[in-house]
Amino acid sequence: MKTNTLIYTEEFVLNELTALLKELSDNEEIVYIGELFEKKNYSRQRYSEWITTYSQVKEIIRISDTLKEILETRAVKGAMTNKLNSTFIIFHLKNNYKWVDKSEVANNNTNLNLEVEDSKELNDLLKDNKLI
Repeated sequence: MKTNTLIYTEEFVLNELTALLKELSDNEEIVYIGELFEKKNYSRQRYSEWITTYSQVKEIIRISDTLKEILETRAVKGAMTNKLNSTFIIFHLKNNYKWVDKSEVANNNTNLNLEVEDSKELNDLLKDNKLI
């Protein structure tokens, strides 16, 4: 009878993530997480699976978050210093770090505090102030 053995134990994952963090700290040229896996015998996808599997292990999540923060900072810094292509970094940050374009909406009455008792009174105030 064949049984499935858990190869990537919590201890193994913690050791690997610690090694990845050390490699990242030692090599400031690394700007994309995939670079950390080029010489590993597992893929970038495996890393994602580890983070999902061990999402309740605080130290694993802390190291994963630290890896992401360092890489995000390096991407931004590279774009700001023209060492990296700004257009590509914008694409990268939007797709991998949930960055979004800022939308600005003009509103001249941002500090409008109203105390009203019914919707008719509110509509009257809004009409008087040319808000509707």
